[in-house]
Amino acid sequence: MDTIFSEVVKKVISHYPLEMKNIYLLSYKGKKAVWSIETDIGEVIMKKVPFAEDHISFMIHAIDYLRNNGIHTPGVLKTRTGEGFVKLDGEYFVVFEAVHGRQPEYKHENELLMILRGMASFHKASKGIESPTGKFPSFLLLEWKSDLQRRYERLLSWKEQRSQVEEQSEFDKKFLAHADTFLQQCQTALSMLDNPVFDQWVEETKKTKTLCHQDFAAGNLAIGSDDHLYVYDMDSLTVDLPVRDMRKILNKVMKKRKAWDIELMMKMMKAYQEVNPLTKDQFAILAADIQFPHLIYGQVSKYYENREPKWTAQKHISKLSDMIATELSKDAVLQEFLTRLDEVIKHG
Repeated sequence: MDTIFSEVVKKVISHYPLEMKNIYLLSYKGKKAVWSIETDIGEVIMKKVPFAEDHISFMIHAIDYLRNNGIHTPGVLKTRTGEGFVKLDGEYFVVFEAVHGRQPEYKHENELLMILRGMASFHKASKGIESPTGKFPSFLLLEWKSDLQRRYERLLSWKEQRSQVEEQSEFDKKFLAHADTFLQQCQTALSMLDNPVFDQWVEETKKTKTLCHQDFAAGNLAIGSDDHLYVYDMDSLTVDLPVRDMRKILNKVMKKRKAWDIELMMKMMKAYQEVNPLTKDQFAILAADIQFPHLIYGQVSKYYENREPKWTAQKHISKLSDMIATELSKDAVLQEFLTRLDEVIKHG
């Protein structure tokens, strides 16, 4: 395996004006792989990426666009012929600069708020981006309502199927005990999106474009030795409202605590607002997205669609319990957040 890999790496690196000294495999997931390579110009990172040329061209263009607008993210090295990637035996490889730093931690408030400011800078810097091919690999902006509706219907059908099973598992019982509450949260979220402000924001973003990273979270970030926040892993960029990334980081932070915390949410949103200000109506769209039980949907679909085959039943149940606690704690926090929006807005 290693010798096959090192042959592949050597062949790819031969396209670059570099001399290779050592190769270290950092991760391998079949279609994706990451290597650290020591060269005569220092360390570089090579990635095998599982998507087509149009997607890679867009990703490289987006990285350059964001870097030109002040975002700290590793640059893409060009081959001897000026290409941003190498195609070898039908597979694609991209070589990046290496950045050394440490992963920020949510439990350190100053680092958490640094992440929110970094996210706001990312969204702001992405405004106005176009695609070099005329196509965007992902345009989730147009799929909000249909995607949430589809998830709502899946939750409903799991509830109906599992209610009729004679021998219910412990997971079934735990899910069914709260299913109606979560279905109600889905309906509330969908009705909150039935809002001319949402439609108008989508129309505006269709023209102006902003990117979401989709996983602007500690695992893809580093605080560099220069104290700047670096963001990695631009594989999943999509044109969307900034709300998608905001909701995801809020859910990540609150699920670790197993409960929503209004004061922490206020601090996070104020930090975001300092850099990329939103209106009260736009924050109400964020509240609608949070209102939808994304955490429960994720956990239940992992179990019923067997997306984590190595997990024990006990692990599924324990995760579900955490998600239930988190999702049940949010309604009161969201209500209070909406009444305190003036406090957030004035930070813009």
